[in-house]
Amino acid sequence: MKQFKYNENNHSGLYRHRILIRKRTLTTDELLQEIETFEDYGRYWAMIKTLKGSEIMGAGREQTKVEKRYVLKYAKSLNEFINNEHTTFEVVQNGIVYDVKSATNDDDMNITVTIVVEGRS
Repeated sequence: MKQFKYNENNHSGLYRHRILIRKRTLTTDELLQEIETFEDYGRYWAMIKTLKGSEIMGAGREQTKVEKRYVLKYAKSLNEFINNEHTTFEVVQNGIVYDVKSATNDDDMNITVTIVVEGRS
């Protein structure tokens, strides 16, 4: 019989932030121009780890660049989606849209998936 082992670094209470993953689709309008749109792929519970907040001086004004790391529990469908889409999808949390910089299955152990995002300003 295997004893219960509590892992304080990876328990369900840490995954308390709801995020929406949106998939990129290309549509063609009546002028035969391709238009990039995003459609909802799925909602997931995630753990957020803030990477850094750096201020950038650009065009005479200050901008705040926000980078976050979302850690999600592994799901086979999510892993297949990431392998197919790479970084062409976006993440939405609390109405803020984030561009995906990288997404990977952590250590290929099928336990967690990490998505690194950058906020739009």
